[in-house]
This record gives sequence, C-alpha cells and structure tokens, in this order.
Amino acid sequence: SYLKITEFVDSLASKRPIVSAFTATATSNVRDDIVRSLKLQNPKTLITGFDRKNLFFEVKRPADKYNALLDFLEDKRDKTGIVYCSTRKNVDLVCSKLRKDGFNAVQYHAGLDDEKRKQFQDEFIYDEADIIVATNAFGMGSDKSNVSFVVHYNMPKDLESYYQEAGRAGRDGEPAICLLLYNGQDVRTNSYLIENTQIEPEKDEKTLKILLEQDKERLKKMIFYCFTKDCLREYILKYFGEKAINYCDNCGNCLSNFETLDITIEAQKILSCIYRVKEQYGIKTIIDILRGSKNEKILSRSLNKLSTYGIMNDIPELKLRDIINYLVLLKYINIIGDKYPIACLGASASEILYGKKNLSMKIKKEEEYNEVLKSEPNIQLDINDDLMTKLKSLRFSIAKEKNVPAFVIFSDATLIDMCRKMPRNEEEFLSVSGVGQVKLKRFGKDFLKVIREYY
Repeated sequence: SYLKITEFVDSLASKRPIVSAFTATATSNVRDDIVRSLKLQNPKTLITGFDRKNLFFEVKRPADKYNALLDFLEDKRDKTGIVYCSTRKNVDLVCSKLRKDGFNAVQYHAGLDDEKRKQFQDEFIYDEADIIVATNAFGMGSDKSNVSFVVHYNMPKDLESYYQEAGRAGRDGEPAICLLLYNGQDVRTNSYLIENTQIEPEKDEKTLKILLEQDKERLKKMIFYCFTKDCLREYILKYFGEKAINYCDNCGNCLSNFETLDITIEAQKILSCIYRVKEQYGIKTIIDILRGSKNEKILSRSLNKLSTYGIMNDIPELKLRDIINYLVLLKYINIIGDKYPIACLGASASEILYGKKNLSMKIKKEEEYNEVLKSEPNIQLDINDDLMTKLKSLRFSIAKEKNVPAFVIFSDATLIDMCRKMPRNEEEFLSVSGVGQVKLKRFGKDFLKVIREYY
C-alpha cells in the first residue's frame, strides 16, 4: 500500500507538494527505502530514538502458555492491557478462557463484523473492558495511553512488528511490561504465513524470492531475540541501529540469575551427536539421544546404540536446549528445512569439535531451570490503592458523560501523581503532572473533593 503513495503524488495536476514520511519503527534499510520509494528530495531526517526506558521486556518459554498468562495477570486485575495472538482462532480461544476465569476481556480480529469490532474496540478504549485479545489488526490508529502491559501470546514474525505492538504499552510514561510467550509452534506458524502470503504479485519471480528470503531472515532474528541471554533492550536497539549498553537493569535477562560458564565440552558432545546421526534429525531427536530417552523413535531406529546416547543425561532438557540454541545463534549449528527442520554442522563446527577453540556462555544458574516462570519487574507504586480506585471511578463517570476515552480526562500517570502528592487546593492541584489551567477549571473541583476525603 505504501508504494501507492508515489503514484498518487505523481498523479496530482499541480506542482509536487512537500512530502513528509513518519514511522514508528524502521531500520536504516527501511528508512532508505522510504526515501527512495517516495522520491524524497534531500529530506531532513529526524530520529528521536528507539529506547523506551519505562518498558520492561521479558521472554518466557512455558510448557503451558495459558497458565503462564494467568500467573502473569493474577496481580493485574486492575490494570489495562493487550494480549496479541497470531491467529483469529487463538484470539477467540484465549478471550473465552479469560472471561471464564473472571477477567473483563474482549476480542478483536478481522473475522468479526465491523459493528462488533467497533463495539469491542470502544469498550477497551473507554475503559469498559480491561483486556483486549487481538491479532495484529488491532492497534493502528488506536491511541490509549494507560496500557500497563502488552503480552504476545505468540511470537510475531519480525522485530519491527513486535516492537511496534509492544510499544503500545506505557505511553503515559509509567512503568509497563512487555511479555512474550514463546514455543516452537510459533516458528512453524510464522514460517507457514511467510511461505503462503502473497506479497506484491506484480513483482517478478526473482524479486519475490529475495523478499521471501528477507522475511525468513527477519524471522530468524526474532527467534534469536527469544533465546538470547544478553540484554533484551540492547538486542532491540542494536537491531534498529542504535548503540546500547549490555545491561539495562530493566529486562528479564538482566534481572535473572546468570553466570558465565565454559561450555566447550557440552558443545563438543552436541556437535558430535549431530555428526554421528549423519545430520539427519532435528533438535528434539538430538536432545532425546543425548539425554538417553527410551521413546519408540529412539529405540526403533537403534539410536540408543550410538556412542553419544545418554552422555548428557545429567543436564536438564531446558538447559540443553538453551545451549543448542546458543550454538545455532553462533552458527556452529545450522537448521535446514522449514517443514521438517534438520540440525546440521555449521562451517566453524570443527573448531569446537577438535578443540581448536573454547566456548563460553552466559547461562542461568542451575536452580533457575527449576523455575521456568521467573522474574517479575518490581513496579509497585507507593500510593493509596483505595483512593486510586475512587479517582478512576470518577474519571470513568465523567468520560462516559462526555463520551470520550477515560485517558482524555486524565491519564493513569496523572491519577497516580494525585495519589502521591495529595493536593489540598487548586494551587497544589496544578503541581500534579498532566494538570493545566483548563483541566483544573473543568475537573479540579470534583477530583479535589474525592482526595480531601482521605485526609
């Protein structure tokens, strides 16, 4: 659609107008492409920066995603948030489950009729619903400042999509959480979508192939984000071309309990196993061989007779998988094939196999692997919860009367500052963040009345 803009501008009878382009998340390549596609002439470029310091990033890889979501939401029943799913089916399923579990949730996807979509979107925007479960069809053009969390129930297909969707949290400047729940099915779903999505059918076969490879490469970088042991914020910022320190102290990786270990011997065992099976099996089978599994596939194919069978039975499966993913990240292991991915030795694997190079990895301490769902950011605020509830109730009634979203009256950040500062008169009310003369005149009297009840 973006490419149609140039056709429109060129069709104007008058002289070409000044053209400006704006985007939320774009790599340097995409920025160059925008300049080229829109035929911008010596444009002035302004980049405000990608770092959102109030956002806490975390990736979890739970065995049961829905239970992980419930655990996450348990202490957030008074918060507003978005849960993104990759398919309409997941949206309907997750939303239905959340309602049964007592959450005030609505759904949003392209399969709903226009009237229903608008109804559910308005309920969320106007604070009548706390959670909206949606596909990526939701969000563009929807401005809601008091979103406290964004959960990706499924991994998006690229970091551009992820960061744009996650960035809908915390627009009021208050601390907010961006959680991504990952499992292997997400990779298969995205690979299928990439392979079966028709992009610009007028393009020639060679160009389409290049676009397909670019989509696959972006998916790889999204997968690496889900497995990196480094600072998540640094990973995102580097992807978008910004320098960042390798410890932000505000992401799941930085706050988890890691240690740096020499994994040379473990890597040799893994690579040796891939070599012994003649590069014919996927990661799951490699793990089963190394851990000495007695499942039917291993026994029926005599894989239990390999010299590498059971040589890593003392290592938890999750830890072993983390080490393997690290070897994939460093390209000591290549994953070949989309439908049936096979583990193959990378070009540099011999350096590890033959002891020419040692390998270290930042890895969770042993006890961390017994706590799959770990590490919640500490964003509790020292405010009167009862007062906050009363202020939200007042805001909601005013917003409903004026038929506007609640955050148009006052953002959550402003209500929180009221609770912190507890203003007693109009002069003190003006010191609250987000309050000016106009809002003081319109709403000051009502909000001060509620606050005074708590002195």
